[in-house]
Amino acid sequence: MKERLCLEAERLGLSAMIMGSRGFGASRRGNKGRLGSVSDYCVHHCVCPVVVVRYPDDGAAAGSGEAVGDELRTVPEDEPVYHEAPEGQKEN
Repeated sequence: MKERLCLEAERLGLSAMIMGSRGFGASRRGNKGRLGSVSDYCVHHCVCPVVVVRYPDDGAAAGSGEAVGDELRTVPEDEPVYHEAPEGQKEN
């Protein structure tokens, strides 16, 4: 599964990957509960940058910072620009 995520990110040409981490397996692996196995694998093996977002109700994150109440907003994309081909290159 985790290998497939990295392969799909490369196949799709993603510029970044954002994933959540509950970190259930982290305490068993001894990495101080920072990342779960899938997010840890993706951070180290994907060709694009990986952003790992933790759930606010995680025990490791409880009380460690302020809750963020901002909503995500879409970023408007630029309109495509089209140019006319020179007369000699137009198809008849």
